[in-house]
Amino acid sequence: MESKDKSGKRQVSKELKMINVRTKGATFERQIVNSLNHFFYENGLGVRCKRNLEQYQAKEQCDIDIPFHAIECKSYKEGNWYRPEWWRQVVKSANGRIPALVYKFNRTPVKVCVPLAAINTDWHFDVDQTAVLMFDEWLKVLQRNWQSYINQEASTSGSIRSHKAA
Repeated sequence: MESKDKSGKRQVSKELKMINVRTKGATFERQIVNSLNHFFYENGLGVRCKRNLEQYQAKEQCDIDIPFHAIECKSYKEGNWYRPEWWRQVVKSANGRIPALVYKFNRTPVKVCVPLAAINTDWHFDVDQTAVLMFDEWLKVLQRNWQSYINQEASTSGSIRSHKAA
C-alpha cells in the first residue's frame, strides 16, 4: 500500500487514500451526531440521532436524519466555501425536509448551510436562497424554531417545504 517513488519519497496508494478519506468523513459524521445528541439532550427534545449507514448502499440518502432535516456532512483538507454539488446532493436527499449541509475544512470551524426559511419560518421555502451559519449558531436556530417546525409539519402533512408561499 505504501511505496517509494524514484526520488525516494513515500507514496501512499490510491486505495489507502480512499480509506483515509472515508475514515475522515465517518469521524466527522460521528462528531456531528454526538454534538446533535448533546444538543437534543440539553434542550429536552427527546430526540437521538445516528449516522445513516444506508447512504453507502442507496443513492440520495443523507448522512444524518433528524426530525425535519436531512443532513449531509463534508470534511475536506482545503477550502473556504462549500461546493455547489454538495448543496445539490443534500437537497436531493431531503425529500420534503429541510436540507442542512454541515461542512468544514482542516483547522476551520464547522459551518452549516440551510435555506433562509429554516432560519425564519415565515419566509417562503426556496432551496436557492441560503445562509451559512457557524454550527453553534445553527443549533440556536434549531432551538428557537423547533416548535415552529413541529407546527409546520402538522399543518402540511409531513413536508416542511410546502409551508407558506410568499
